[in-house]
Amino acid sequence: MLRLYWARNDGIGGHVFLGLGDLEQLAEEMAEQGMTGWLSLDHLEPGSHVPAGAIDFALSQASAEPKVLADEKLWRDWLAFLAGAAENGGVVVR
Repeated sequence: MLRLYWARNDGIGGHVFLGLGDLEQLAEEMAEQGMTGWLSLDHLEPGSHVPAGAIDFALSQASAEPKVLADEKLWRDWLAFLAGAAENGGVVVR
């Protein structure tokens, strides 16, 4: 399981826990939409930080409608998490 948090969060909101299946599906959708490839097990290790600028760039490539991901809610939730991370210092992995 991958645990991602906004760099600035209150401990109640601003986090997401992804199982391997969800992670793979989101990474595939992000690749299909031309978003940067930072969402992979190779790049996200405990203690790593994805800066807000990288997330802003990824979001600029994103469409609200998924292209290959069947779970539209997962995609919308992911984009909302990323938007919050872009406003709160990026993403940290724990």
